Amino acid sequence: MKKYVLTTVMAVLMLMFLLPHTGQAASSGTKIVLDNRELANADVLTVNQTTMVPIRVVSEELGYKVEWNQSAQQVTIGSGADTVVLTINQGMASVNGALVSLTQPAMAQKQTTYVPLRFVSAQMGLQVKWDNAAQKVSLFTSGNPAGGSVGATTPGASDSGTLTPVTTPVGNMALLQAISFSDNRLMITADKSVTVKDSVLAGPNRILLELSNTGFGPAIGSGMSVGDVGTISADNADNVSQIRYFIPKSNPNTVQVVIDLKSANTYKLSKEGTSVFVALDKVTAPNTNVGGNGKKVIVIDAGHGAHDPGAVGNSIREKDINLGIALKVEAILKKNANVDIVMTRSDDTFLELKERVRVAKNVNADVFISIHNNSGSSAATGTETYYQRESSKSLATTLHKYILQATGFKDRKVQYGNFHVIRETNMPAALLEIGFVSHAGDAAQLKNEAFQQKVAEAIAKGLLEYLGL
Repeated sequence: MKKYVLTTVMAVLMLMFLLPHTGQAASSGTKIVLDNRELANADVLTVNQTTMVPIRVVSEELGYKVEWNQSAQQVTIGSGADTVVLTINQGMASVNGALVSLTQPAMAQKQTTYVPLRFVSAQMGLQVKWDNAAQKVSLFTSGNPAGGSVGATTPGASDSGTLTPVTTPVGNMALLQAISFSDNRLMITADKSVTVKDSVLAGPNRILLELSNTGFGPAIGSGMSVGDVGTISADNADNVSQIRYFIPKSNPNTVQVVIDLKSANTYKLSKEGTSVFVALDKVTAPNTNVGGNGKKVIVIDAGHGAHDPGAVGNSIREKDINLGIALKVEAILKKNANVDIVMTRSDDTFLELKERVRVAKNVNADVFISIHNNSGSSAATGTETYYQRESSKSLATTLHKYILQATGFKDRKVQYGNFHVIRETNMPAALLEIGFVSHAGDAAQLKNEAFQQKVAEAIAKGLLEYLGL
């Protein structure tokens, strides 16, 4: 479906969606208050010690679009990296492509769908407080803190669910969130600062990084056990064959990352916020820290990845097109000595939205772009570009001008959009929707390498013009 603009209130939307019937459950007298505004006609149930909320109210008041699959008894909310699928009477939900267990599944009663309140808040970052005396459930978006402990006395405290399987921290253990390799530089990002020991080994040549008191976060370690080895490709590197990462059985509280070299290579280790960088020295010009020598820092985010394919249609997956274009933009821009490029992902890996934001903030990026493609009806077509803050509108407008010329698709304009990655970043940021994978004509072009290169050149031109380079 088309990627609708998701606001912070999107979290509450998951609470409210009406089955294609009429009628309303009897009111229990419990109030639901969103950011200090009472929602009308709220009817809260408690089932198996779980607080269940009808989906009717917010969908009617806010008018967000969702999809209902009558035969599968499923409601799908959002799209791409903001997708939740709930099935009536099923104990598993799908969140961004990952299966998550529910203490109490979605249910239908009196022609109304109910979903577990705390599950929704856990997935989408919504804060919940319960006032027993007033019989009131208060919901708070990120911009409206609840104050005090969240959910300390909320009914249904047994409600469970996380976005993806999570590695349990040991003490104050850091969790690895992202690993990527681009422009001869390795980037490792954790959820907090880490201590790194680096070593040079021979026979074969390699660089070993040991991150103490560190484990895998869900985006990196999902499905991996101690001793399992993950790899990052380095196809475009002159002297790197691959990057490996694993938790050794001999030291299960340490993550080891190995850069396998074709020959001995000097390097520079540096830290930016919670990110660690290893810049391999080039023969002609050694790399410096990110943004060194006055370079402008551009963060390129290829949307989706790994278990999250994004939009799918006409035999292509959005995540592949996004990455293909992103890598081409990187290749073009790294020829410019005045810019430094950081990729949130450089192969088929997955980062949570907040980790994509963290990468951009860690390197104090000058601009951030997130590359995506759309989906909708078979007739839907065109190119559109989103900004969230007024300070980002000029970036979005400049990029859109060049991208539209390159695609030749219908002009769907520059639009306001409350997407997480362009809302939570603190630098000019734009989200690009190049075309529709669901449209046969758009899809045929998107699969074409020459077309991707043309789009990448357009994006690069727009970025350089915006930065005045």
